[in-house]
Amino acid sequence: MEHQDSSTGCELGEPLAADSISGPGRGSCDALSTNMDTEQTTSVRSGNPTKPGMLFAGLWRFVNLLIVVSFALLFFGLFWNHLTHEYLRGFADAIVPLNGSDEKKAEALLGWLSHTPGRAEGFAKNALDERDPVDVLHDEKLLKVCGSTANAFINLAKVSGLKTRRLLLVDESGGAKHVTAEVLIGGRWVVVDPSTGSMFKDASGRLLTKEELREPEVFLDAISRIPRYPAMYSFERTAYFHLERLPLVGRPLRRNLDRLLPGWDVVVGWGYLPEHPSLWPVLASLVLLSFGIPFRFLLDWYGRKRLQVNRIRFRQRLARASQALFLRST
Repeated sequence: MEHQDSSTGCELGEPLAADSISGPGRGSCDALSTNMDTEQTTSVRSGNPTKPGMLFAGLWRFVNLLIVVSFALLFFGLFWNHLTHEYLRGFADAIVPLNGSDEKKAEALLGWLSHTPGRAEGFAKNALDERDPVDVLHDEKLLKVCGSTANAFINLAKVSGLKTRRLLLVDESGGAKHVTAEVLIGGRWVVVDPSTGSMFKDASGRLLTKEELREPEVFLDAISRIPRYPAMYSFERTAYFHLERLPLVGRPLRRNLDRLLPGWDVVVGWGYLPEHPSLWPVLASLVLLSFGIPFRFLLDWYGRKRLQVNRIRFRQRLARASQALFLRST
């Protein structure tokens, strides 16, 4: 005896023949078979079609937003840095002789810093303003601090075509006791002190380097020509980057870097980035992009291989839009 499903007319346990059913019964079987196939395909592709899909969509939107914000920070930082550079160049052009030698340019900047006209005190409102190159030039209080004065000299010297770098005088504990600067003049990195507007010279007028100023006799002879220069600002210990400001890890990090990579602190101008807030958004954008772009590629691979998500790529959308525009115009 054959058992049949009363609702569909399909035989149970038997393969369905193409010519065995006609009329409404066959349509019902086809619909049932199609629904079963669809459910099986969905379960195979995504398992739980709700949770992985929602998580993937959320992560995809987050990564895309992160990349957009990163590019916005990048363009904002570059534009801010360009405006700062243009302002400093115009400021320096009013001080530095255009056709002067490197030594004359450095002397002009040092002379302006030691005899600055009246400035508004308290122009910088917060810690960010105290590091901004433009705000430093307008704050009388900051121009009396050795670190800020050295930054102002370095910023103006850079846009004037001089190669400079910060030089820290440190004590036995590693703390900074004074900030000076070095200028590349005649192939030698000579020392200047922007806070006093002075250049270190010997009896013959030759500019001195930090290596030469480490000799006590040379140092005392040089400062004898600088009125009221503190003898405590000696050059026995110097640094270009104050790693000791990093709590706990600063000193061991410096010892290991000095041992493993001698001269690491002169390869890159480490002191330039912390004193230029306009470059901070650029650095932040590069960090975010280095995370966001690889993660987006990883999500794209996972969506195609595991979730069977076939996205229409940007170049395909662009090609379709171009094709549609061309067809409409013709």
